[in-house]
Amino acid sequence: MLFIPIASIDTIPNLRSKRFDSCKLDRNRFPFDGARAPGFLVQGVSLGCERATWTQRQAAWAGRAGGAAAHWAGWAALLVLVAAVAHAVAAVACRVPTMKIGLVGFWQSGRTTLFDALSGGHARAGVATVPLPDPRLEQLAVLENAKKVSPAALEWHDDLPDAMLDKPDTVRAMLAALRPMDALVIVLRAFDNPYAPYHAPIDPLRDLRRWLDEFVLSDLQAIENRLERLERLFQSHKESAGDRAEAQVLDELRARLNRGENLRRLEFASEMEARLRGFGFLMRKPLVAVANLAERVLGNEASLSEWQSLRSLCEAAGIPLITLCAPFERDLQQLPPEERMPFLEMMGLSEARLNGLVQAVYEQLQVQRFYTLVEGDVRAWLVRRGVTALEAAATIHTDMARGFIRAEVCHADEVIASGGWHAAHRAGKVQLVGREYALRDGDVLQIRFNV
Repeated sequence: MLFIPIASIDTIPNLRSKRFDSCKLDRNRFPFDGARAPGFLVQGVSLGCERATWTQRQAAWAGRAGGAAAHWAGWAALLVLVAAVAHAVAAVACRVPTMKIGLVGFWQSGRTTLFDALSGGHARAGVATVPLPDPRLEQLAVLENAKKVSPAALEWHDDLPDAMLDKPDTVRAMLAALRPMDALVIVLRAFDNPYAPYHAPIDPLRDLRRWLDEFVLSDLQAIENRLERLERLFQSHKESAGDRAEAQVLDELRARLNRGENLRRLEFASEMEARLRGFGFLMRKPLVAVANLAERVLGNEASLSEWQSLRSLCEAAGIPLITLCAPFERDLQQLPPEERMPFLEMMGLSEARLNGLVQAVYEQLQVQRFYTLVEGDVRAWLVRRGVTALEAAATIHTDMARGFIRAEVCHADEVIASGGWHAAHRAGKVQLVGREYALRDGDVLQIRFNV
């Protein structure tokens, strides 16, 4: 039996002779089909037909050596491919999706200036991953002599289409781009701008109402479209129990939107949440409003005539209201941290308003942080509130969840007060918990697992 590469059949002398043609090509015994096989099994050649010449036998031996090399080279390439696929799967498994925050605002509202302040000029194509301020992470890094520190971060988006009231298509385009976002920040113009002719008088209250109305109308349209498709499905009697339940929930959402009620406080079963998540309803997303003030008004917002009405609307809708001056915040971020305080004091502020915006978005997302300390790598992770130790392990890597045994847990404040993780161990602060343990914001987690 001889393995001869396809390419070598034509190169070996006299292998196309009648004597060779009488030998059989055993394709059926090779594990690959002819299109993918790197060679063929040829019977009768390696043993040599009785009338084969010495030259033909030498050629056959050469073909056997080349065929064996090609055979093992093919298997080596396959092993490399398998290893690459396994590495890619592991990389995807341990990757945590970053939460996306969309900046919403009419043209010339200062949306891009605010984005520049958030990104510090380190953005790419209108997208910036901005680390969350985390004093606990910094203290843990010092105590553990960390070589690598990875803070939790939010992904801010200013790559959305500009929305202009006199061009409805631009508004619809922005609304469509907002659906994949995890939270929305509505930037309201509260300063004089001669380049915004669509509403010469300053009226952030009117602008906020307009955006909320657009969100409601867009969600109602999405609900109507889905209910029409479900109705056709019901008429064909091919629906499932989940489809019937979805139709009932969509009817309830439509009624609430028509009554002007808030959808963000509604809770559904996990299966229904998964169905609704695909729609990306805008009125179910966390919202934060930003009044972009003129620098001369900063710290004296109550002097604005529409201020009280704006605050009342935000309180009724459950939307946090942040006031800041985007150009001032942008210029402030360009200064070294030790030089910022005199400028803040000059404006009558104790800290940058930008920090309040980031904290408000963090609170609205209903997320929490936990920390891992592994061989000089101190990392903060973002998870939804109420997750268990098993779910936190899956956030780090699916293998940890699959082989989960127990978890060592201690709150970051106790670790810092004790002087580090090992000191907290010696002080008896570390608890050993099971997979159903409900994680607290600020827990330090060490997973025991076996795969």
